[in-house]
Amino acid sequence: MKQPIYDESLDVKWDDGTYGVSEEHAKRADLDNEFMAEFEKSAAMTLISIRLQDDLINDLKEIAAIHGLGYQPMIRQLLKRFVKAERKVLAARNSAMNIQVDTNSALSDDGNKKTVTA
Repeated sequence: MKQPIYDESLDVKWDDGTYGVSEEHAKRADLDNEFMAEFEKSAAMTLISIRLQDDLINDLKEIAAIHGLGYQPMIRQLLKRFVKAERKVLAARNSAMNIQVDTNSALSDDGNKKTVTA
């Protein structure tokens, strides 16, 4: 079965009512449980519940409206950007902490480099 490709730009159309509002274009599909399980898996999105302050939600809605987005797709975008940026920070930190040590040299008591022989 060919996997559908998730198109993030379509989220806006669902949130702004372009899709899914008119019953004229809606038809109930009779889908079996196996198909629905495969569909849910391919959608690759999990419904979550999170409590946020009312002021924060209102601010997010206001900013989203300025960008022509629904606030939920915007929150997904914010989280994706945060994860991408945080992964870069963690990768840089990990890289910095994995200092390559030359096992053939060491510092002498006076701080100068000296060669160590085994």
